[in-house]
Amino acid sequence: MRRRHRLVRALAAVLLLAAGPVPAAPETFADYHHTQWTAADGVPPGIAALAQTHDGWLWLGTADGLYRFDGLAFERVPLPSPPGRSRDRVSQLVAAPNGDLYLAHLAEGVSVLRRDGRFEDLPSQPPAFDGAGDMAVDTDGTLWTINGPVLHLVGGTWRVVAEGPDWNTSRRRSLVVDGAGQLWAFNDSGVWRLDRVTGRFIRVVDTPGKPLLAPDGRLWMRQPDDTLRLVDASGAGRPDTYAPAEGRTGGHFGADGTLWLLACPQTMCRVPNAGARKEARWSAGPAIAERIAGPAQVSGVDAAAILEDREGDIWIATENGLDRFRHNRFLKSGLPGSGLRYSLATDTDGRVWAADRDTGTLWRLAPDAAPVSERGPWTTVVANGPDGALLAGGKRRIQRRRGGAAEDIPLPPGPDGKQRDYELYGLLDDGKVLWTATNETGLIGWRDGKWLPRSAFNLPPKIYQSAPAGPGGFWMATGDGKLVLYDDGKLAVRDLGPVGTASALFAGAELVVSGTGGTAVLQQDGLRLLHTVEPGALRNLSGMIVTDDGDRWLNGVAGLVHVRAADWRQALQDPGKALRYELFNTLDGYPGRAVFENRSRGIVSADGRNLWLTATGGVVRLDLAQLRRNRVAPQAVILGVTADGRSWPAHGTAMLPAGTDHFRVQYTAPALRLPERVRFEYRLDGVDKTWLDAGTRRATSYTNIGPGDYVFRVRAVNEDGVPGDAVATLPLHVAPTLVQTLWFRLACAGALALLGVLLYRYRMRYVTRRLTERLQVRTAERERIARTLHDTFLQTVQGLVLRVDAVAATLPPDAGARRQLENVLDDASHAIGEGRDQLQELRAGDAHVLEDVLADAIARLGQTHGAPAVDVHVEGERRPLLAPVADEIAEIAREALRNAFAHAHAARIRVTLVYARRTLSLCVADDGRGLPESVRRDGTRSGHWGLVGMRERAERIGARLDIACGPRQGTTVTLAVPGAHAYGADRTTPI
Repeated sequence: MRRRHRLVRALAAVLLLAAGPVPAAPETFADYHHTQWTAADGVPPGIAALAQTHDGWLWLGTADGLYRFDGLAFERVPLPSPPGRSRDRVSQLVAAPNGDLYLAHLAEGVSVLRRDGRFEDLPSQPPAFDGAGDMAVDTDGTLWTINGPVLHLVGGTWRVVAEGPDWNTSRRRSLVVDGAGQLWAFNDSGVWRLDRVTGRFIRVVDTPGKPLLAPDGRLWMRQPDDTLRLVDASGAGRPDTYAPAEGRTGGHFGADGTLWLLACPQTMCRVPNAGARKEARWSAGPAIAERIAGPAQVSGVDAAAILEDREGDIWIATENGLDRFRHNRFLKSGLPGSGLRYSLATDTDGRVWAADRDTGTLWRLAPDAAPVSERGPWTTVVANGPDGALLAGGKRRIQRRRGGAAEDIPLPPGPDGKQRDYELYGLLDDGKVLWTATNETGLIGWRDGKWLPRSAFNLPPKIYQSAPAGPGGFWMATGDGKLVLYDDGKLAVRDLGPVGTASALFAGAELVVSGTGGTAVLQQDGLRLLHTVEPGALRNLSGMIVTDDGDRWLNGVAGLVHVRAADWRQALQDPGKALRYELFNTLDGYPGRAVFENRSRGIVSADGRNLWLTATGGVVRLDLAQLRRNRVAPQAVILGVTADGRSWPAHGTAMLPAGTDHFRVQYTAPALRLPERVRFEYRLDGVDKTWLDAGTRRATSYTNIGPGDYVFRVRAVNEDGVPGDAVATLPLHVAPTLVQTLWFRLACAGALALLGVLLYRYRMRYVTRRLTERLQVRTAERERIARTLHDTFLQTVQGLVLRVDAVAATLPPDAGARRQLENVLDDASHAIGEGRDQLQELRAGDAHVLEDVLADAIARLGQTHGAPAVDVHVEGERRPLLAPVADEIAEIAREALRNAFAHAHAARIRVTLVYARRTLSLCVADDGRGLPESVRRDGTRSGHWGLVGMRERAERIGARLDIACGPRQGTTVTLAVPGAHAYGADRTTPI
């Protein structure tokens, strides 16, 4: 079976070699990405007219009404209809340069959809001319229609410009405004040009046809026999708005000069480079046109209209749906079969080569030309040496080509010493050893003019991928997860880690390793995986090219990945940051995925401009100078808001009902080339502080949103990074519920404040009652002690004094015993005096008059410590005090006066007592030496408890005690007692 298979491949190779160069195929439909939509996708069947407005919407006119398309979804646009008239049957559409859209309704006149969304009926046409077979917007913005006769809308009135036998019965009707501003009319009797001076149409051509305006401004007509005739060669260019303004029924010149024809007689034909033809008359017949017929190839058989959008795509409307043809960025190489069969390499002369493993053919590839097969021996694999030489391996030899020189390296003979055929798996030249592997020999190396087996080298097992690493060295990835550097027999081993099974190694400024887990770069601490926003974007790469500008192009299972030099450097400096890149995949014409199974280099370039790639769908080419970047900025549009099953359109302010705490905003950006790659950013003013990346999603939701006014904003960026020049906005108002209103919140705040006051008053009543109770208990106890002291102790001592005095009286006056008794009597009298003083202090609160307490204390202290000048001032209306409070105030006053008399060494003491409605104030101030520094700092003196007691007494009655002093500034003691605590039953301050 193997021999038979080889015979078949050999025969195929002979036939290919005999055939020589394959003729270059012209550009075909295969070079376009074709997408079709039918009723299953939401497209309305029976599209009669197409137009694209400046905001990007593609409009579809049908007998079922007006539809619009943003590239992903079709939406029916309801049109208001006056009584007795229908606006559903739209037969013609024209987009004006100012953004308005004109609609012709079947036998129901003309209307306009303004760019701001307003819909207006234009003035009624004369009854005999109602409707329009075609329309055109003149250079001054006025509207022309042709429906047999030609009408012009000026100043709100329709004026008939052309009618009669040459016009009234014509079935072919077209209007065109060219780049020079000339208005042309086409009908069954010929081609007419409007004379701006006379206001009349002049016949230029007397045969029927349909207009075709070329990109260079030349006006052609398509005659019934598919002959193209030049009508006007002024070549003033074509208006920028011409192509998307309306769908043409006869055909259209694309911006690249390709001529697209409808009903030729199949559904559609195309003629490449027709716009460059110089003949005044030529036939677009089968010899030069590529034809396509539906419904197997397009959505239908009968094509009704063709349009080229602002982004250069071609749209065809048929009876069953809609088709789009977009230029592929990837162009087919012309090599037959899957890319699995091929290995690619370059040579020192700047050529690209492909070796076909199945047929043994060596192909030379060149841009814009068909592959050319080289006559020669069977070649199954090609590669490059470290010096750029081309290595071509076949059944019996490996050839090294550099410039015009070629070196043949024969493969080793078989066991019998004779030459035999081998099937090579790959080639690698490390500068010292040429490595290859075959089924028959396994891994072998060519060194010093002879082939050496694997056993002659110190190599690890299970080598899966390799890449050169300088003279005598190369990198290897093994099947057991090891990354190995071979350097003249020495091995350095690392772990492949998250990369997994390797698909390719790329040695350069840094070693890049790719595999099933992604792509990593070797750094000092090991392999660092590159992170991407889309998982798998860098998985299983098969090739990498670094262009002269430092950009990297990586061929992988996701497609072709482009990384700019700056983004690559940033990713290496900060591996935790996602790598920025752009991806070219099946939407760009990439056929399948990268081929990594054959372990061959998956991408090569000889000129730095044309990239050649192997993919499962074949070998393709990408011309970096012809990437067809989309320079049309997408315009974001907000579609509406939904919440709780209700919807609000995006007109004015969306008024959401009370209780709405979540809603969803839908938005889009009409972009017809690659709508799948349009990205969005949005923010909700009042909620979001920065712009949020929505990716390609076209809706977003918000939850837990309170009542208030918000503004939703969204902007779009197309597939090539071109941002829209405007931000779509939608004001939203979320109405509050009763409990969310300001008045309700103020009422709640007032209720809380009132509750706080009530709680405070209740607390003060409670505290005052408990304080009063404690003070009353204390006063009662003091009175009990005073009575006991007076009735028992003092009376007993007094009786003893009297008895001793009686005894002393019986003794002689000069007796020593009498003198001793008299001394005892003096001490006893002094003790009685002190007891009476204590009794006076215990009873002091009884008077409840602070002035008397102060006067008594000053008198007693003056007798004991001298008599400094003392001033007492009483202010305000005297009020009765609560007995317990008065007692504490009196004790604080005595202690303050005692300190002033005993320690201050003051010359003057001033006592001020102020009865105020809210506060009772007592101030004792002296001009003495003040408190010592340690007492001022600590608030007390070791072993003394006067100041401590004063503070404790003040705290018990809810008063504030302040002691101010300074060196040579005296001391001021101030006691402030709240009136609610101090005054008796006639207090006026509420508690």
